Amino acid sequence: MPPARPTHDQSARLDFFEGARSFTYREIVAPLLAEYPARAAAAGISPSTKEEAGALYTADPRYLFACGIQRNAQRMTWHTAAESVHRDGDGLAGELATSAGPGLELDPGLELPAWYTRHTREGRDDIHLVPGGYWGDQLIGAVYDRGGAAYRLAWRGGYDARPGALHAFVRYAAGAANPARVLDLGCSFGGLTRVVHAVLPDAQVTGIDLSAPALTYAHHLGPDTITYAQRDAERTGYPDGSFDLVTAFLLLHEVPDDVRASIMAEAFRLLVPGGLVAFLDIPPYSALDPARAWFESFDGRGNGENYWECFLASDFPELLRSVGFVDVQDGALDFDEPDYWGSSALWREGSFDPVHRWVTTAVKP
Repeated sequence: MPPARPTHDQSARLDFFEGARSFTYREIVAPLLAEYPARAAAAGISPSTKEEAGALYTADPRYLFACGIQRNAQRMTWHTAAESVHRDGDGLAGELATSAGPGLELDPGLELPAWYTRHTREGRDDIHLVPGGYWGDQLIGAVYDRGGAAYRLAWRGGYDARPGALHAFVRYAAGAANPARVLDLGCSFGGLTRVVHAVLPDAQVTGIDLSAPALTYAHHLGPDTITYAQRDAERTGYPDGSFDLVTAFLLLHEVPDDVRASIMAEAFRLLVPGGLVAFLDIPPYSALDPARAWFESFDGRGNGENYWECFLASDFPELLRSVGFVDVQDGALDFDEPDYWGSSALWREGSFDPVHRWVTTAVKP
């Protein structure tokens, strides 16, 4: 059974939050970025860092208003998504409790790492300002499904209503190799995993995550030909050379630097020689002009992204090379997104980030 439909009031709130964000990006953020050259010239400076560029904006009421809208719309969207899912959650919870079986491998003895749980244990909202914790709420998969769709400005159509970037990413990653065994790291409720299966229907597709509730919901959504397993991406337990392709979507900026390095070493071990890693995430600061980098950094400063700054400021291609990968490539993803209520261009812009998603690939020699 699907989650309960939002009430009229909850639906109106989700519509309002989407509209407020859309208006803010189009009417405030885009003009502020367009003003950057003139602002720098008027100040007589040529910023070389995002902090220097940020100094041109931090006292501007429009910028402060945009930041306030972003943070509060994010917080209220997640609260409303959680409230609406839990409104009549007993039925869904009961159905999810019986979801064990082929295709779902949970590990009740798995010790969740401290970096993953500490924010919730300390009484703070988890990543993305989600209330209650990504790992503790038994309906978090459904909450992320609804809240993530709202973030993508398509909550009425559902998370999968905006498939363009993910389909383009999988087609690019698979190339002409047609990988037979694919592992999706940090798969959450299966947003990318389902696309991998759709684009590569003959492949053996496995998604792993730390969150048992998210995996249970992913399995509930199907198809049952996907395997969802509760495993730590730092030490999966799979044998050497188990996969031809390892993917991840928006995982890299959710983990600390040392954990990211461990995950890359594990991905290297899991691949066959000639196998590929492919990651879809946020562009690094080095790829952006100082003003865009400053606006991008807001998610770390004010939007609950605890490891955003350390990843975007890092040299991720160099990390891959240090692990042993070769032919490391990264750049903007080129994709066509079907228009959804006139918002396709805005979805390509995301929140404060530029008009693309960032793909990084590398090969195990």
